[in-house]
Amino acid sequence: MRFKTPLILVLVAALSVHLVNASNPLAKGDILRAITLSSMNDGIPAGWCGRAMLSLLTDSGLGRGLKSGNGQDWEHILSAAGWKAVRVATPRKAPLGSVLVYTSDRRLGRPSRGTPGGSYGHVEIVALSPEGGRIYVADSARLLPGGSVPDNFTGRAWVPPGSLLSSPAPIVTQVEILMGERLKMAKEFFQSQTATASLETGSQTLRLR
Repeated sequence: MRFKTPLILVLVAALSVHLVNASNPLAKGDILRAITLSSMNDGIPAGWCGRAMLSLLTDSGLGRGLKSGNGQDWEHILSAAGWKAVRVATPRKAPLGSVLVYTSDRRLGRPSRGTPGGSYGHVEIVALSPEGGRIYVADSARLLPGGSVPDNFTGRAWVPPGSLLSSPAPIVTQVEILMGERLKMAKEFFQSQTATASLETGSQTLRLR
């Protein structure tokens, strides 16, 4: 016997996709700019992305429950502190304020490319430059994501506890939003059908004359 998927589950699933694709910052712009400036002046040398990330998040007030570790260990570190992962296609589509993790060549069973990232992975936060542009920050601020291992991205963006993406809206709110969208789509559909019918009726009248 087949059971149809309840409408409520379909609606919630559709909203989840919308939330994952949300581009609203997970932290205020001034905090994201301050994170970038701190990375430029904290004295932590290149290659120490894990140490830099802990320092940056702690100083910005987002470090509760976090511990130190190599770049590739940060998914476990963030998960243990209550952060949530959302799937993203590329680092460029990750929400501002989210943390991105890259696995090492060694852990992937590949020959290391001879960089700290190749041996220990990489971690970074999506922040803002002083001018307001998107930038990727850890042991230094970079215009391009991934450090020396951009191709080792895990495919997940980690968002802090209590943010929009880590805490789904109440079910009632989710249904209201989606039903509103469905109503709008239905109105547009029937309006187009009415217009088509009107055109067809008009052409028939012309032919009768």
